[in-house]
Amino acid sequence: MLVFSSLLLFASTAFAQSPYWIYLANKGEGRSPDVMRVHRFTAERRQASKLASKAGFGDIPLHPRYLRLIELSGARIRARSRWLNAVSVETDSMRLESLQAMPFVRSVEPVAVEIIQLPMNLIQRKEPIEPEHYGNTYTQLDLLNIPAVHNLGIFGQGVRIGFLDTGFKRDHTVFRTVRLGGEHDFITGDEIMLWNNGPSEAVVSNYEIVQQPELHGDWIFFIADSTALNATTARVLYAAHRSAGSVDAVLALSEPKITSTEGIARSHAIVTKANSDTMLVIWEAGSTNDYRRRDLHCGVLSNTSFKEFAKLPESNCRNPFVISDQNDTSLLFYVRDDGEVRMNRAVWTLDNVEWLGASQVFAPGGILDQPKASVSGDTIIVAALDLTKGALHLAQSLDKGQNFSDISSPANEEVVAFDLEGNYLTVAEIDPASGGFRLHSFETLDGGSSWTNDFIHPDVFEVIGSIDLLSIAGGGLHAVFESAGDILLTSSPGAVDSWSTPSILAQEFSYQPYLAFNAGELEVVWSSRGDEDTDYDPEEDWRDINGFSQPAHGSRTAALAVGYQGRSYIGASPGAELYVAKTEKHVNLYGSTYEMRVEEDMWIEGLEWLERNGVDIVNSSLAYGDWYSQDELDAKTSPASRAASMAAKRGVLITNAAGNVESAAPYISPPGDAYGIITVGGVDTLGNWWEHGAGVTGSAVGLPDDGRIKPELVAPAAGVYVIDVDDTISHYFYGNGTSYAAPLVAGIAALMLEVHPEYRGNPDTIISLLEQSASNTSSPNDTIGYGIPDAYQAILPLPADIDTFSRNELLPPYPNPFYPGSQALIYFPFRLNKASTRIRLRIFTLSGERVLEKPLVPLYATEEVDDEIAIGTYDDPADLEQIGAFWDGLTENGKPVASGLYLVVLSTQYGSHAAKFLLLR
Repeated sequence: MLVFSSLLLFASTAFAQSPYWIYLANKGEGRSPDVMRVHRFTAERRQASKLASKAGFGDIPLHPRYLRLIELSGARIRARSRWLNAVSVETDSMRLESLQAMPFVRSVEPVAVEIIQLPMNLIQRKEPIEPEHYGNTYTQLDLLNIPAVHNLGIFGQGVRIGFLDTGFKRDHTVFRTVRLGGEHDFITGDEIMLWNNGPSEAVVSNYEIVQQPELHGDWIFFIADSTALNATTARVLYAAHRSAGSVDAVLALSEPKITSTEGIARSHAIVTKANSDTMLVIWEAGSTNDYRRRDLHCGVLSNTSFKEFAKLPESNCRNPFVISDQNDTSLLFYVRDDGEVRMNRAVWTLDNVEWLGASQVFAPGGILDQPKASVSGDTIIVAALDLTKGALHLAQSLDKGQNFSDISSPANEEVVAFDLEGNYLTVAEIDPASGGFRLHSFETLDGGSSWTNDFIHPDVFEVIGSIDLLSIAGGGLHAVFESAGDILLTSSPGAVDSWSTPSILAQEFSYQPYLAFNAGELEVVWSSRGDEDTDYDPEEDWRDINGFSQPAHGSRTAALAVGYQGRSYIGASPGAELYVAKTEKHVNLYGSTYEMRVEEDMWIEGLEWLERNGVDIVNSSLAYGDWYSQDELDAKTSPASRAASMAAKRGVLITNAAGNVESAAPYISPPGDAYGIITVGGVDTLGNWWEHGAGVTGSAVGLPDDGRIKPELVAPAAGVYVIDVDDTISHYFYGNGTSYAAPLVAGIAALMLEVHPEYRGNPDTIISLLEQSASNTSSPNDTIGYGIPDAYQAILPLPADIDTFSRNELLPPYPNPFYPGSQALIYFPFRLNKASTRIRLRIFTLSGERVLEKPLVPLYATEEVDDEIAIGTYDDPADLEQIGAFWDGLTENGKPVASGLYLVVLSTQYGSHAAKFLLLR
């Protein structure tokens, strides 16, 4: 078992940090959406939407030079929004003026934070006398006329619903047959991933805003917050040690200790003494007395011992890069006063670091970033990128750094990232022909005086954020780079003109890759924002005073749409595919109220992720009731409202809870004020408005004199039967909240899309038909809007070729006739209107002799599922082969059967159904 112990090399107490939006003025020149990689379902929906194309300007990733300049200010990036052309950052108010003054920054605004209170009182009531298969959900579904649609065999199959909520606890029985398409956790911190020629694994988890992860021998270095809180925290340089065992094991990080308490760590550089595990550590830090101060500190790390020495005498220095010159001598390069690169030489041992004096390398001005250097004998090549112009500057020394002279850069276009390794240079340039980004590789044989072999990599990328280049003696060249959150690796046997097709090591939310060569193995580390597990994790999540866990609320809302447990609980569209974005924090506060901390930047990033993954419908319980004033509820002020409207233009239907209010603040809140979405208010299960009053919580109402009808629709929000993922005995209870109304309407929309796939990409059509079907359509108001929608009326008119069903049954087998000599298999498609266990296929001759019996297995199986197969239609050959609904023409003993007419019988717990087919040899 490989264990990482850790040592906190440097920490500080910083100014109180708050989240802010930084809106960018543009995305740079020459960018084009034509190079965007778009999910097939997303492209189809966008083509049918108001966008009328697979990608638009809003889908272009943010400019990497702008992001790097923001990071250099000391702000730490939390979330990125392509649609808003903005990033949210953690910073303090003292930096706002300098951020606003950046030429590419349009504006700076606070990120809205809201505590949403959701009453969870348990309501005692009699069991309804309704069809038993729905259990206690029949009343709330019947009010919306959903069972009438289910009776046609329509359950939302083929439709993707996304949820922006607290997560998803999948071990509840109603999720045994759920179709889970994807999930991502946006809120529980970063991970550091390690790749070693196999599946990548998390080696460090749950650290806030990880920067610059690097692997040096058996040590991983990275910068992160010292606590999980977002106020009065510290920026810390960590070192985690790999002590023994195999990298195939999950690596753990022990509790660190603080050895220094001054400043704010921003960047670092490491060099290892030859044939030793002793390292010289250089890091950049600010001062608690002057946040603009940038000093370079140094120390020596050996085994688990770290000794800090005096900081370098020069001030206003940043972005150190250190490289070995001789065994006890290292060369340090760094940026001073933004526009100058300098060099200092260190002679160091375990007990002492001596600096021999600094000198200038070059000073072209601008804002220089991330100097790199290579050393070969007496020759030194140094490079740095000017972030203001995208220009790469280079210098050379032929006398071991005594003198430097400028040399020409081989890069001809705007450069956004680069790396220098030995005689090799790789840069990422904006490609003027395509509007995308390309890698260019160069080689020098004369110390940088000239560069040859300008190899342009054939692949065009939508963006390239960072590059790390590594040359291995006898092992060729390797380059790892980040593109739109993906990590890619390409290799060359030795020449820069023979790079391999890049292979993807990680997809989405992955940044800052770093290459290393350890013990004969190529390794890559990178930071990953969140993970793909939204379930409860005791190391990440909390419980409130009622015992409700982090994913409890998100699981309840998801179950109202896609849950299914026959005779106990049925959602509105249990055949739909579920996508979960964990964007809302469950905080442990007080009393009997279930509360969530919601920050709109995470919500927006989650919304964009869901849209990119091809969802048709997004359900949300977000409401910023206290953050915005009444005159700002105009669909234009709140970033969340603007993002919701942009999602609608891309063909996504959003259902958002109106909010739970008292009479003092009765109005809907952003993003419920957005254009093109459905804001859902609440009624009880008898259809009466869920009225608020003094000290009494109820459904929010629309704004007076707004000119729009808000909320548009209402659905059950009081006395709603919901699941309880934290109670292992009862599993269910009755609760209140417009959070429960919204997913019921989302479920109706899914039913509509199954019947009318031509509505996909046109949320206005779905909204209009729902409003026309509703109970108050003739006199809409700002209390219940157009009223309670009627799911059956909303799916009308039924297409002439629709094939409805109301039982578990076989469809016609194919191919029929079946020729075993030329055809490998015959398939037995079927459809279920009731999920079933112990499903069997039996094949008989017409004389009644049984030829074969086989059990069918679930297509959407999880560890918790035994043999229950979900409702829906199964007719795809690949799906049927996985389920087992096929036959090769052989008996159970493997003998061929004779030609003739055969009978296939599908048996479920609710009965049997038969079909005939002909087999010919």
